[in-house]
Amino acid sequence: MLPSVIRVKSFTRENRYEIIDHAVNSIQTCGGWITNHTMYSNKIIVINFEIEAKGVRNLLHLFNQNGLVLFAESSQMMNEFSEYIVKGKEEKEIVGSINITFINDEPPIRNEVPPIPG
Repeated sequence: MLPSVIRVKSFTRENRYEIIDHAVNSIQTCGGWITNHTMYSNKIIVINFEIEAKGVRNLLHLFNQNGLVLFAESSQMMNEFSEYIVKGKEEKEIVGSINITFINDEPPIRNEVPPIPG
């Protein structure tokens, strides 16, 4: 059965800006588009996207490059998302997110979220 949502968890020791650029370019290369992102600190970012089912397997493969390492359950999802699952449903849009944890020696910097007025 074709999942309607994919959640990818990953980590890296590489430069934060280069990895964010790599993730965004990977999504766009596979025909997806960014819908939102949240940078919780200099240690964690979540990028939300949508993509057609036909691009998911290639996207997961591209994510797992350039120093971005997928956690075991995300790697397993790549293996399970085989071609026969999307047969006939190539155009179906799937909502996804990638959570990237940056492992570095920088002190954590929290991004302040302004209060909601009203």
